[in-house]
Order: sequence, then C-alpha cells, then structure tokens
Amino acid sequence: DDFKNSAHGKALLADVNGAPNCLTCHRNQITLNDAGNDTLKAKIAQEKLCLSCHLDNPDVRERTSPTAKFIAAYEQSVHGRALTHGNAKAANCVDCHGGHQMNKGLDPASTVNKIHIPETCGKCHPSIEQEFSQSVHGAAFAKGNPDAPVCTSCHGEHTILKHTDPRSPVATRNVSQQVCSPCHSSVALSSKYGLASDRFKTFSDSYHGLAIQEGSVKVANCASCHGSHNIKSSSDSTSSTNRANLAVTCGKCHPGANVRFAMGPVHVNLAEQSSSPTLYWIANLYVVMIVVVVGGMFIHNILDFVKKSKRRLMMRRGMISHDIVGHRLYLRMSLSERVQHGLLLISFMTLVVTGFMLRFPDVWWVQGIRSMSDKVFTLRSLIHRCAGVTMILASLFHLYYIIFTQRGRELIRDLRPRLQDAWDAIAVMKYNLGFSRTKPKFGRFSYVEKSEYWALVWGTMVMAATGAIMWFDNTFIGLLTKLGYDISRTIHYYEAWLATLAIIVWHFYFVIFNPDIYPINLAFWKGTLTEEEMQDEHALELEEIKRRELQQSLEEAQSGEDTTPVVKESEVGK
Repeated sequence: DDFKNSAHGKALLADVNGAPNCLTCHRNQITLNDAGNDTLKAKIAQEKLCLSCHLDNPDVRERTSPTAKFIAAYEQSVHGRALTHGNAKAANCVDCHGGHQMNKGLDPASTVNKIHIPETCGKCHPSIEQEFSQSVHGAAFAKGNPDAPVCTSCHGEHTILKHTDPRSPVATRNVSQQVCSPCHSSVALSSKYGLASDRFKTFSDSYHGLAIQEGSVKVANCASCHGSHNIKSSSDSTSSTNRANLAVTCGKCHPGANVRFAMGPVHVNLAEQSSSPTLYWIANLYVVMIVVVVGGMFIHNILDFVKKSKRRLMMRRGMISHDIVGHRLYLRMSLSERVQHGLLLISFMTLVVTGFMLRFPDVWWVQGIRSMSDKVFTLRSLIHRCAGVTMILASLFHLYYIIFTQRGRELIRDLRPRLQDAWDAIAVMKYNLGFSRTKPKFGRFSYVEKSEYWALVWGTMVMAATGAIMWFDNTFIGLLTKLGYDISRTIHYYEAWLATLAIIVWHFYFVIFNPDIYPINLAFWKGTLTEEEMQDEHALELEEIKRRELQQSLEEAQSGEDTTPVVKESEVGK
C-alpha cells in the first residue's frame, strides 16, 4: 500500500517508461539482511541504487525536477561525506525521502515536504528539533505559518555543509547575509508581519557587521546573539536578547560585561529618530555642520581662486604692475615645526585612508588596494591604531613645544583669535566680490591659518578621545554604556568626514591650488618663504620684520657699532 501511494508506485501504475517496481530495487543488496546486518554497507548500497536512476539514467533525469547537479551535491554534503567516511548514522536518501512511501517534495504527504521537515530532521537531531519547536520560528511554523523557516530554509537540502565550512550558508561569515537577511530585509515579509526591515542593514553598519565584511570569523553575527535554533523574541524572558540576559550574551565575547554594557539600543539606525533620538540628532547635526562649514569653505575658495586668477592674468599681460621685491628668504617654519607638521601629515593621511578602508571595505578603491597588497588590507586596523598613536605623540610634542620653548610661545600667541580676524574675513569677501579695490594685509597668521589650527586642535582631541573609547571597547562600554560607545563611534565617523573634507577643501587649496603659490607652498619642506610670498600673504609681518631690523640698525648706529651688513648669497640683488 505504501508503494502504490508513492511517486514510484503511481508512475508504475501509469505505465511510465522506466518506472521502478519491487524487483528494480530489491534485486540489489539494499536490505540489512542482504548486508549481513551491516548498516553502513546497506546505506551505501541504497544511496548508489538511488543515484543509478536519478543521476545516471538520462530518462529519469528528464522527467524529474531536481537537476543532476542538485542530486550529485548530496555526495559532497555533510551527510554524504560522513557516510563515505564510515559513519553509519549519517542520513542517506532513504532516511529523508523514505523507502516504499517516497513522494515528491511538493506532495503534502512527502517526508521532505516543508510541513514535515522538522520531524524528518528530528529523527537524527531530536535535541535540535526540540529547541526549534520552542523558538519563534518553530512556534510560527506550528501555527501553520507558511513563511516561517524550517531546517532546510537555512541549511539547504542536498547541499548541507558543516557550519565550519566557509561555503556553508550557516558559516560564521555567511549566516547574517545569506540566511537571516533574505527574510529580515524583505519588505513584503516586514509589511506582512510587522517586522523591522532594517535589521540586517543596521547590523552591517555596526562594528560586528563591518568586521564580518572584512573577513573576520571571530566576531559576532546574528546567531551569536539571537541563537541558532532557539531564536526567541526579545520580550521572552528566556531569550538571549532579553534585556535581563544581554549582559550574559555579550559576555560570551566580551569578558566582564556588566549590566551597563547592554544599556542602549542594539540595532542602531541613524536615519530613524525612533531608533535612538540621541544618535539621530548627533548624526544630523554633524551633517548640517559638514554642509555649512565645508560648503562655506568651498564658496570662499572659489571666490578667492577667481579673484587671484584674474589678478595673475592681468599681471602677466602687463595690465597691472607687480611690486618689485627682493630675493631674501624669510623663516616660516623651524626644523622642529617642520618635524611636527611631517608627523601630523603622515599620521593624518594614514588615518584617513585606513579609517575609510575599515568603514567601507567593499568600495572599489579599497578592493584595489587589497588586490595589490592583501597584507595591507589585513593589517589596516593595526596600521590605523599605530597612526592614531603617532598623531597623539605628535600632539604631545607640540604641546611641549608651545609651553616650554620661546618660539612655541610666540607661535601660540600669534595664533590667538582676535576680533580683527572677523573683520579681515569680511574685508577679503568684499575684495573678492569686487566691493573693495584694496587687498587686505595679514600678519604672521591670517584668519585662514587660525581657523584651521584651532579646528585641528579640537578635531585631534575629539578623534583621540572617541578613538580610545572604540579601541578599549570592553572597558568603556562597561563605564559609558553601549549608548555611550555608539555616541563615540558616531562622532568619530562624522568628525572624520568633517576633518577630511576640510583639509581637502581648505588646507589643500591654500597650500597647493592657490594661484599665488601654485603648484605648492614648500615652506613645510624647506622652512622659508620668498619675499614675494611674504608680500602676498603676510604683508604686515614683512613690514614688522623690516621695521624691527631698521630700528635695530639705528640703535647699533647710535651705539657706534659697525652696521655694515653681511650680504648672504641668497640676498644678492636685494
């Protein structure tokens, strides 16, 4: 009776060419009696018999829906390989599909139909079936929900692989994207069941998600927190993601995690105010600040570029005269200042490149670096931290310099913001817009250098503080809560964008693309400026230097000292 109601029996009764009858199978040694009660031998014989038709017989392959590739995949699955290696308990074709009562998967009576999958798998995995039945998925499935996942939804069918196999959908690197994401990112399922559709995106944007994209197999994935077979709603007191249990769950990867460790939203969506109002407003305020500040810099520099370009062009055509200046060189940056600038330059550029490599591991230029040097890609986190330490050491060096050296104290005195800086900025705008014919004169530092210097001081402190919190996450999350960590991470990210864009738009313009000094201001390398450069950018300072020199000469003349100047080679023709 079982055989007559099976797919084989129905095909035989329908006189389908090649349909098996009893002898087709039993003339082979496929029973325990035939195999001398050797279960392994009998199972292997059964598998070979099934494959002889469903894989080796072209007529059967044409009539059945599974492809040859799908059928053959069993041999490379965890079950097929275990059977081949002598595990008599490993499932073969008969264990899942049945023997005499075998039916197609779409038949509700089939043991491999979705409605029977948990009990079919549970014959060999009873404890896992028990866990699954108590999970949110198992409970929904038991109520007849056709969208609820079962074993094969996650593990596959003939292609089931060990979770340690990198090709497996349930492998550490794959489970979030290949198993959880298809359902929990589905707009249709989210609308149908009221689920949040951004869970995979928020996970992907988190530290854990980014680390997985970078290739880490140690970092937490969805299953690490929610469980595998025993997934439950966070409102369930026995759930691993219940508020009362989060410290224990986090503690699996973060030893010493306390109650404060899990305080704050877990899945953070910066675009949704309801996700975390604090993070939402921090992110949006930074976006506004970036647009206003960098946009203002861009407009300022465009006007400056146009005005200076016209002036240079008119000078070349002889339409306006150029003040004749000497060939003397003036000290702009001492050796110590150049060393400080060099350390800052190298560490900042390294931080920018490695930081965005960490944040956007899949973009084309990061993949380009990876293709050239996989070692650099692998070590980018270490390189980023080393660059951060270098920047902090350079900042401490600078702090010592401005406190304990005379030139350093003069530097910070000249960089101090003054009300005149605001008037200078207004005067420059009037000049660039054509409302004034007089170009403003600046001292040692104009509002351009001052704004950049103090922005750098602020940015370095913010990035160092938030970077340290992110580096020593276990300690600081326990002190500041997860929300505190997320605030630091958000500030670190947007401050990085602000700093990078400001350097490109503001600093690079004035030291590279500024028509008065193009192609580059070499003061950072040689330490000096020409008299022409001083006249263009620091006219007041130049006047002050010459005034002091004249005063000194007069004093020396009055004292009867020889005032004959020592003419240096660089000053010939002055």
